[in-house]
Amino acid sequence: MLQIILTSLKRIRRTPKSTGFTLFELIVVLMIIAAMVTVAIPYATRSNKSLKIKQECLSLAQAVEYVADLATDTRRPTRIVVDVKNNCYLLEAATGVNNHNYRPIKDFGGGIRHFGESVHIIDMTGFSVDGNEHCLVFEPARPWPSASISLTSGDTIKTITIKGKQVEISEDSNIQEEGKPAQNFSQG
Repeated sequence: MLQIILTSLKRIRRTPKSTGFTLFELIVVLMIIAAMVTVAIPYATRSNKSLKIKQECLSLAQAVEYVADLATDTRRPTRIVVDVKNNCYLLEAATGVNNHNYRPIKDFGGGIRHFGESVHIIDMTGFSVDGNEHCLVFEPARPWPSASISLTSGDTIKTITIKGKQVEISEDSNIQEEGKPAQNFSQG
């Protein structure tokens, strides 16, 4: 029995050279970690851009529904004004007797809403154009206008389509072909 205990103690006892890691082992482990981080970063940034564009699309779709409902509730025309040059949009309601003057709607998050820095407008259909501004007007007694607006972030594109009384957001798609850059609508 004593011999078993002594043998066990000899195994537990180590020389100072056998404890810890060598410099070579530490360098190999750090290189493996660096390689894993290098591979993971592009996926993380792509995912982050996808989340940003999704958030912008949801916000704009909510704004469309809000303006359309407000036109019905107040029995006055309302509109979304998209400023392509400044990459932002504004919600407005008609004022006055003739309904040709518009004022910003402060109730919906207030004032001008800018798209994120990495999100850009690449296409708009169904909007009336006045210089850099594109307007989509909702009349209280008329059906919703049919329109669409496409936003991009990196190689992801999402399209918001307004048809009937529905607002739909398309699924992600890849807009860049090999070696062909995406065209940015806001740059003209």
